[in-house]
Amino acid sequence: MSLRSAMAHRNLLYLLSLKELRTRYKKSVLGWLWSLLNPVSQMLIFTVIFTYVFKQTPEPGNPSGLRNFPLYFLAGLLPWNFFAITTSVAMGNVQSGAGLIRKVAFPHEHLVFSVLIAQFVTLLIETAILVVALMIAGQNAFVWLPVLLVVYLLWALFTAGFALALAAANVFFHDVQYLWSIVSQVLFYATPVIYFPQIIQLTALRRFSTYGPTGAFVGVFHQLMYDGRAPTWAQWAYLFGLAVVAFAVGAALFSRLSPRFAEEL
Repeated sequence: MSLRSAMAHRNLLYLLSLKELRTRYKKSVLGWLWSLLNPVSQMLIFTVIFTYVFKQTPEPGNPSGLRNFPLYFLAGLLPWNFFAITTSVAMGNVQSGAGLIRKVAFPHEHLVFSVLIAQFVTLLIETAILVVALMIAGQNAFVWLPVLLVVYLLWALFTAGFALALAAANVFFHDVQYLWSIVSQVLFYATPVIYFPQIIQLTALRRFSTYGPTGAFVGVFHQLMYDGRAPTWAQWAYLFGLAVVAFAVGAALFSRLSPRFAEEL
């Protein structure tokens, strides 16, 4: 995708993104409330499991001193849901856009980016509510919002790379969507969303949950929102590297395969 082509079709990207936002909960009674109810229901389920089944005590935030598992969980779950939903929906979006791909010449990447933009808007709304909840609990997360937004943008770039690669591969091999549903579940439990990395006894698993691609990002989200401290320069460099490499690989694969989409779909 050339920058000139992307700019020429920016109105199409806007319309596709708007369509994603408008049709997300079309004909549902609660509408956009579902975007809040889904993570809240997950929070309640895992809080019961963490607190009453496994009888775990939340680790205190450093230096915030906050001890609140539901808020720790949401600080990691909301960006994780952005990643999981964007990658899975993007694959279906390219498939369902077959008619448009056959009839109109446009950057096929827009079918992926429209999902990314719509989901990013949802993430920002959910994060605003989380910040209010954190402030009620005594953690002044508001001051970290500018830093969090920068990390969110890196997370979006990282997610875009995965979404582009998966969407392109899925056009030629439909097994990709089924395989990814399994892989994403494994990644969810290998990422410290529902647990504190310190409780993992096996060193290899603890290192992967901390330094793995998704774990590194979620760890920084917890660090900002739950702990109340900024990432180190080493963390910034690592996250930037992950985001750029993921996007470069995904964009290159999508660009290479997209000219054959019309004949495959």
